[in-house]
Amino acid sequence: MMTVKELLQLPITKDFSVAAGSQALNNRVQRVEILDFEFAPGIEQVRDTVFNPGSLVLSSLLFASQAPERLIDMMKKLIELKVSALAYKPVIFKDLPDNVLTFANEQGFPILRFGGDEFFEDIIMEVMSHIKKNDHSLFLERMMQRSIEEELSESDIQAFLQKINQPFGKYVCAANIQMNGIASIEQVPALSRLAPLLEPGMVAPFKNSLFILFTGNHKQLAFEKKVKEQLALCSLPIDSLTIGYSQVHSTHTGLHLSVREAYYARIMAEIGRSPACHYEQLASDQLLIELYRKDAPFANNYVHTYLGRLLEGKADRDLLNTAVTFVLKKGNVKETAAIQHCHPNTIRYRMMKIRQLIEPLSSELIFYEHLSAAVKLYLLQQAMEESPAVLESAQK
Repeated sequence: MMTVKELLQLPITKDFSVAAGSQALNNRVQRVEILDFEFAPGIEQVRDTVFNPGSLVLSSLLFASQAPERLIDMMKKLIELKVSALAYKPVIFKDLPDNVLTFANEQGFPILRFGGDEFFEDIIMEVMSHIKKNDHSLFLERMMQRSIEEELSESDIQAFLQKINQPFGKYVCAANIQMNGIASIEQVPALSRLAPLLEPGMVAPFKNSLFILFTGNHKQLAFEKKVKEQLALCSLPIDSLTIGYSQVHSTHTGLHLSVREAYYARIMAEIGRSPACHYEQLASDQLLIELYRKDAPFANNYVHTYLGRLLEGKADRDLLNTAVTFVLKKGNVKETAAIQHCHPNTIRYRMMKIRQLIEPLSSELIFYEHLSAAVKLYLLQQAMEESPAVLESAQK
């Protein structure tokens, strides 16, 4: 589907104007239909079934050429039928009567005016093509969501492969790509050129990122090399991207695992401020991911219990930022100090204070182990909630 507002951004409708109902441009358009003589005298008996809910109705309004009063009846019926918008060609009426425009504004019903000599057939083809593309993208995004959140069966995966109707080999691996500083992949037209280059395989959108699924009949897939080659062909600089890579899985039993692993690998790359992360290299962090994925309330409760003294409002924010950076730098005091813009002794003092606040009786090794797990779960929570402010401040 698409909204009326999105409709007005298509090349074929770029010269359209909004005559009325500008407050309702978020109405969803599911199809396009033509109104010719449906509201002329003598065919009232079919009006109830002519137009479908969610339609964009195109008309030259010829039926009202000798009787403009029919326009209000038409408007009432279109609204009753839950039509999304009317677009008229100004051949009979250059401007619609004021009472029609007033009624449309009162009812929140969009009326669009053609900009020139656009043909009905061209509008229908372009709008329906865009709707079909949007519907396919929405289907893929929902499937990526299910793959991340659910345990899919072989029959689920088989149904998905049949639906997308693309060849997949015996094995599959995935990459999840996010362009830094970009809120939506639609802002990067070059990414749309990836799909034709990926054969066999597919490209699927997910929120503000993109999945690349690559497939073949041999388990040793040169996937990372292939991804980088394709990104280069699209003139996308690798250093502007954050990429998570999955392991190789059997397509018919583990396609969803490849999607999930790539997604969380990318999240962990973001957390560590790394350009790329391979799921297989996450080691014990895989356990933290699975804990958060399967029982986020428990994980969040653990974080707030263990780090509570650092998270409460009156806490010294420098302590939390230091703890985050210290864990991300794997306990390297000098690197932590460089990022925090202070002397290494300041970091040692802060870490001693943190230990006294949250776990004073443990050994240094046990303390670091517990702190590392809690901080990583905390950062995972922040990243999943798309509010990594603490991570950003800690890494500056």
